[in-house]
Amino acid sequence: MTTLTRILLNPQTRGGRKLMTDPQSMHAAVRSAFPPDIDESNTRVLWRLDHREHEHILYIVGPEKPSCGHIVEQAGWDTRPAQSADYTRFQDTLVRGQRWRFELVANPTYSEWTQGKRGKVKAHVSAAHQLGWLHKRAGAAGFALAPLDDAPASDEERARWSPHDAPQVYERWTDTFYRDKTQRGKGTGQRPVRIAKARFAGTLEVTDAEALRKTLSLGIGRARGYGCGLLTLARMS
Repeated sequence: MTTLTRILLNPQTRGGRKLMTDPQSMHAAVRSAFPPDIDESNTRVLWRLDHREHEHILYIVGPEKPSCGHIVEQAGWDTRPAQSADYTRFQDTLVRGQRWRFELVANPTYSEWTQGKRGKVKAHVSAAHQLGWLHKRAGAAGFALAPLDDAPASDEERARWSPHDAPQVYERWTDTFYRDKTQRGKGTGQRPVRIAKARFAGTLEVTDAEALRKTLSLGIGRARGYGCGLLTLARMS
């Protein structure tokens, strides 16, 4: 059973500020909410941090209900416990042709090819390239998006979408933190990790319900253990 969990974080506490500013600490806190032997073949552990006016919300997707008491104690409020729901029940309602508002934080990247060498992964840093990255992955992820302004599309296809539907990049930033080299068998000391992130929002149309279910459970893109890849859907207003 895939679950979706929502936790309100308190930025006025030291623990809240630490989790909200340090992806490595948040990664560790989220992972420790699940047993070490969980099966992630059908659902990965994903998380995303959202800001809604005066609210700071942590979303977690996982293969079972997480034990989030330590996160609430460290970074939330005792009066606002974690709320978990059966995400599979929602996913089963998805059908081709539906439209949903979506939000996604992702790590848009590309591989820079060099002759005779393995491609080097680099980050897209401009909003235009980040939107292009999302469009390229939409089909395999089970959804369609309003065409980009400079993309080849028929007048009929463009007429199906309103300007409000077009996906946008609302935030762009780079998280930097340090990870112990010994954890990856690459010597000792700390190595810097930089993850370029973009927050997307807009309207999507379901083209392949089963593929979209997998995307909601497994995430999209790289750095899925560090706050990227969690796609959420909301009903059209």
